[in-house]
Amino acid sequence: MSQQELGQNQQIAILFPDKVYEFELGIPVVFLGANGSGKTRLCTEIEKRNDTRFSSTFSGRRSYPDRSLLVHRLSAQKSLSIPDIITIHGIESSEKDLFIGAQHESASKYQSKYNSNPSTALVNDYDKALSLFFSRNNIILETQHDIFRTSDKIGLPRPPLVTTPIEQVIEIWNYLLPNRKLDLSGGAVHVGGNVRYHGKEMSDGERVILYMIIQVLSLKPKSILIIDEPELHIHKAILNKLWDKLEEIRKNCVFIYVTHDLDFAASRNTNKVLWVRGFDGNKWDYNFINTDDYSELPEALLYEIIGTRKKIVFVEGERGSFDYQLYKELYADKNYHVIPCGSCKQVINYVKAKRGYNALGSIGVVGIIDRDFRTDDEINSLAKDGIYTLNVAEVENLFVVPELIDFVCRQMGSESEKNEEAKRFVIDQYNRLFNSQIKEATIKTINSQIKCMNIKNYELEPQEIVDSIINEFTADYIQRIMDDKKIIYDKTTDMTEILRIFNHKGLVTGVGEKLGIKSNDYPRRVINLLKYDTGGSKQQIINALSKYIPDLP
Repeated sequence: MSQQELGQNQQIAILFPDKVYEFELGIPVVFLGANGSGKTRLCTEIEKRNDTRFSSTFSGRRSYPDRSLLVHRLSAQKSLSIPDIITIHGIESSEKDLFIGAQHESASKYQSKYNSNPSTALVNDYDKALSLFFSRNNIILETQHDIFRTSDKIGLPRPPLVTTPIEQVIEIWNYLLPNRKLDLSGGAVHVGGNVRYHGKEMSDGERVILYMIIQVLSLKPKSILIIDEPELHIHKAILNKLWDKLEEIRKNCVFIYVTHDLDFAASRNTNKVLWVRGFDGNKWDYNFINTDDYSELPEALLYEIIGTRKKIVFVEGERGSFDYQLYKELYADKNYHVIPCGSCKQVINYVKAKRGYNALGSIGVVGIIDRDFRTDDEINSLAKDGIYTLNVAEVENLFVVPELIDFVCRQMGSESEKNEEAKRFVIDQYNRLFNSQIKEATIKTINSQIKCMNIKNYELEPQEIVDSIINEFTADYIQRIMDDKKIIYDKTTDMTEILRIFNHKGLVTGVGEKLGIKSNDYPRRVINLLKYDTGGSKQQIINALSKYIPDLP
C-alpha cells in the first residue's frame, strides 16, 4: 500500500463483544490482564466476530463495515517444527492453507485451523507459512523476469529491481542476528556458512524469529495481527528490535499484542491499552485505558498493577534485593503482589497517586516504608493514606531482631553463646555509633520540618524567604531537637528498642558472622527457610517478625 493509500485509510473498525472500536493503522494495541482473565478467549472472540472465514456460520453483524477483514492470530500454542521438505503451492492455495487451515472451498478456521478449539488448539502452520512465503517470492521473480523480458524486447530500459520477500527476510535477519547466516535459496531453510545445517536444527529462538518475520510479511494490507505472547522464546536483547522493525515494515496493519512481559508492553510506546479484568464464561469485563491519564504512575508500574488479580503492596528497594524477597515471602499467603519502588518517597507518591485514580478503585494498594526517624504523628498520618511503617528503623533490621536470631540458632543447632554474641554485637554497634546516630536523627527531623514549612506570604523576596527559614531554625532550636534525641537515645538500652531507632547497614553481615554464616549467606538462608518452608520454618519466621511488620488489611 502506498503512503497515499495509507493516509486515506488511517482507521480500521474492529468489532468487539460490546461495540465497534476504531483503531489507527500502524499504532499497536496492548492487551493486559491477570492470568485467567480471558485475554486469549477475547482475542478468539474478536477473530470470530470480524473474520468471515472463521466459521461457516459467520456471527459478525450484518451492518459491520468491512466483511473482508483478515484477522490473523499467532497463538502462543504453536509448533515451531520446520519440515524437511517444503511443498510450495500456488498463491491462492497457500493463502487458504495459512489463513484458514485448508484449501477446500468449505474450509473454515474454526474446524480446519483450530480443530474446533480456537482458544487452546496447538497451531501447526510453519510449513504453510513457508509455502506462502516462497510462493509469493516466486511470483515476484517471475513477474520481474517478464517485465525485464518485455523491456528488452521493445528496447526500453529495465525498471529498478523489486525487493523480493527473501531479500526482505534476509535483511531483517541480518539486522537482528548478524552473526548467524540465513540461507533461503532453493525453497528451503538453512543456517550457517561453511558448516551449513537444516532450519529444523535452529534454536527455538531462531525458529520463532523466522516464523514471526514470514508471518508478518505475508499479511494483506489492513489486516489485524494478534500476537499472543510475542516474547516467547525470544531473547530480551532482540525482542524489541524484532517487533519495532516488523511494525515499521507493516504500518498498514494493526498489531495487537497479548503479553505478560511488562517491559515489552511499555516498549510499544502506545497509549492504546486494553485492560481485561475477567471473563465469567459469558461476558468479559474490560475497558481501554489511556496511559496519558495516569501520568503520575510509570507505564511499567501501571501495567504491573493491572496485570495481577492480587492486592498490591509497594515497598522500598529494588527487585531481586533481599528486602524485596523478604516482603514477597512474608505477604505471599495474604494474596499480596509486592512491587519494589526504590525510595520511600516513591512508595508514598505511588500509593497516593493510585488512590487518586477512580478507574483503578477495584485494586487494593498499600505501601510499606522504613520507620527511619519518623515521629509517631508522621507515622499515624501516613497510615491514614494506606502507607504503613515498619516497627524497626529499616527493613534490614528485620533480619536481626532477637526473635529471628533465636529461631536461626535453633535451626542451626548453634550453642547459646553464639546467640548472645550476635545480640551483643547489635548493642555494641549502637553504642559505638551513638553520637553519629543522634546527629543523623536530628538532621532527618529538620529536613522533615523544612519540607512541611508553609510560607503563606507569596509576596516575599528570596532573601526574605531565607530569613524566615533561618528565624525558624535557629541554633538554639536545633540544639533543643538534638537534646531531645539524646534523651531518647540515652533511655534506649533494650535491643528491640535499639532496632527501632538504629540505622546501620552493617548489622546483617555482622550478625551473620557472629552466627558463623559468611557474608550475605545469612539473609539468603532466612529467605530460603521462608520460601521452602523447611519443617514449618515459614510460619515460625512470620511469628518471629509479626510484631515488627504491618498487619496488612
